[in-house]
Amino acid sequence: MALTEALFLIVGALSAVYIWFQRSHSYWRRKGIPYIPPTPIIGNTKAAFKLDTSFGLHLSDIYNDPKMQDEAVVGVYAINKPGLIIRDPELVKSVLVKDFNRFHNRYGRCDPHGDPLGSNNLFFVRDTHWKDIRNKLTPVFTSGKVKQMYTLMLEIAHDLEEHLKRHGQSNPGKYITEIKEVCAQFSTDSIATIAFGVRANSLQNPNADFRNHGRKLFTFNLARAKDFFVAFFLPKLVSLLRIRFFTKEFSHFMRSTIEHVMEERERTGIVRNDLIDVLVGLRKEAVAEPTKPHYAHNFDFLVAQAGVFFTAGFETSSSTMSFALYELAKHPQLQSRLRQEINDSLVEGGGTLSYEKIQSLEYLSMVVDEVLRMYPVLPFLDREYNSIQGQPDLSLKPHYDFTYEQGTPVFIPVYGLQHDPKYWPNPEQFDPERFSPENRKSIVTMAYQPFGSGPHNCIGSRIGLLQTKLGLVHILKNHSVKVCADTMKEMKFDPKGFVLQSQSGIHLEIVNDRLYEESAAKAQ
Repeated sequence: MALTEALFLIVGALSAVYIWFQRSHSYWRRKGIPYIPPTPIIGNTKAAFKLDTSFGLHLSDIYNDPKMQDEAVVGVYAINKPGLIIRDPELVKSVLVKDFNRFHNRYGRCDPHGDPLGSNNLFFVRDTHWKDIRNKLTPVFTSGKVKQMYTLMLEIAHDLEEHLKRHGQSNPGKYITEIKEVCAQFSTDSIATIAFGVRANSLQNPNADFRNHGRKLFTFNLARAKDFFVAFFLPKLVSLLRIRFFTKEFSHFMRSTIEHVMEERERTGIVRNDLIDVLVGLRKEAVAEPTKPHYAHNFDFLVAQAGVFFTAGFETSSSTMSFALYELAKHPQLQSRLRQEINDSLVEGGGTLSYEKIQSLEYLSMVVDEVLRMYPVLPFLDREYNSIQGQPDLSLKPHYDFTYEQGTPVFIPVYGLQHDPKYWPNPEQFDPERFSPENRKSIVTMAYQPFGSGPHNCIGSRIGLLQTKLGLVHILKNHSVKVCADTMKEMKFDPKGFVLQSQSGIHLEIVNDRLYEESAAKAQ
């Protein structure tokens, strides 16, 4: 009898759960919003669960569903949570710019107890804390400060040249390499010196601490895929499942590094106008008024800003550089045009490029902008709707008779928008001419979001773009890149990654023009 009762209880509980999910999964039908029919229990996450694609790109696949091509939004379910994929550029503008005060938080979050570096950094922090922190960090990223960093970045660019030269000398002027790793070594060294005043030496030693920890952080396995899926799509479970944005090893490394660098900066009094100077200043403010609330009373708050700046800074630039070299290798005529612009400018500048000159290279900017269109590092943006007390909630009229509810997640499929033939004719074709001065005028602004828009846009975009351009210049000035037998004919992305990454690396042939010609002459 006891066994029978237990079975009845189990069946009853499972039936209740199923009914609850069915009720949740009828939300968009009841609200009159077009939606993709969900899979029982797991909602619209089946493709991500099966690792057919990453969850970020899955949003773009839904965006591209033929049944939704004339819709302004699409209703989806992250397991049981109803969310909206925004398709219409004007509604994208509403979320990111016009009605930002209602969408100022990301939907994703980290466990504040198990991952204080993840939950306290500018990317994830919420509400008024985000605004306060953004205002305190903004001085590091002004055009004037970035210009001051240029000399430091040039030193690393010369290290990159030496790295390529060494490898060319040990080969007959050409060799095959995984170019993303080379770009990551460069961007790691660059970020380490301009943000922390530290020589990371990744180009000399690929297993140096900074590169080693950065590589591990962005090596996506099933466990890391689970962490990011929960953080962005099931944020209420982050504490229960102990989700971490930063691994324990990386957190320990950043704490020890930042503590050492800050103590050294305080001891010497050296001013570099970098991120560490801002963090030192915040700590001094906190010490001066110990009884007043201040973020910097919590050392992990300071480390968190350094951690996200480092990870975002090296990964975004290295990915953009490597995707650019991949496309240029496949399009040698475009590569020749870019190299001609670079070398003409170097001749004009007596072998060097000033900060102003590199910013003025028109075709280089066109190439980078087109790469960011085809390969946005973060393929989606997430926000959460917040009601404002005393004001009516925002509606989707005239598109639909629907009013946002508190806590509704919204997702902007950046990759989908930037590959939509409605805004980008022949979108899979690499075509820098889309961003020529004449053609820029016809671009639908909200259909191009590599750094986001509005107050929550990427704070480090200036540094990221400059770093990318500088790296490309110092690779292409003496080297050409070519496809080889190991080069993917069509790009395939890692389905486990939350950022856009090649599934199997980007292998290219690097040719040092002078050394190769000398080697060929000797062979004759």
